[in-house]
Amino acid sequence: MVNPGSATSSKRDLDRGRLLIFLAALLWSLAGVFIKLLDIHPLTIVFYRSFFASLVFVPFLKSSEFRFNRPIIVSVISYTAAITAFVSANKLTTAANAIVLQYTAPVLVYLFSRLVLGEKISTANGLALAVSVAGVGFISFDNAGEPEMSGVVLALLSGVLFAIYMLNLQCLREFSATYLTWLNNLICALLILPFVK
Repeated sequence: MVNPGSATSSKRDLDRGRLLIFLAALLWSLAGVFIKLLDIHPLTIVFYRSFFASLVFVPFLKSSEFRFNRPIIVSVISYTAAITAFVSANKLTTAANAIVLQYTAPVLVYLFSRLVLGEKISTANGLALAVSVAGVGFISFDNAGEPEMSGVVLALLSGVLFAIYMLNLQCLREFSATYLTWLNNLICALLILPFVK
C-alpha cells in the first residue's frame, strides 16, 4: 500500500525540481543579455561572476567534502576555459549565437559518450542528436565568414569544453554538487584574477 504522505512529498519534490530547472534555464539565458550590457573586459566579468558564485555556496559546504583528485583538476580547467570562452564569445558575436552554439555541448556529450566511454546511443537519442546538429547548423549558417566569426568559434569551443566538463563528472560521483560548484567557481576566479582589468 502506498503512503499518501509519501506520494504528496514526491509530487512536491518533482514540482520543485521542475521549477528549479525552469529558473536555471531562464537565468542562464539572461547571462548573454547582462554580459552585453556590461561595458567591461570579458575576463573581468568571468572573475566577478565566478567569485560571487563561489561565495553563494560557502554556507552549504561541509568540511568532510574537502578533497582533491585528478578529475577535479580536469573539472576546474575545463570549467574555467568554457566560461571564459562563453563570455568572450558573447562580446564578439550575438548573445543568441553564443548561447545556441554553446548548447552544442549536449550533442558532443552524446558523441564523446559513444567514442570515449563506449556507451550506446538509443535511436531516440540519435534522432534528437541529428535534429540538434541540423538546428545549430541552420542557426549559425548566416555567420560563416562574417567579421564575428571569432565569436562563433569561441562559442563552439565553449560547447566542446562544457562537454568535456560534463563527461568528467562521471569520475566525480562521490563529490557533492555543492562542493564541486563552489570549487570550480573559486579556482576559476583565482586563475582569472591576474588578468582582471
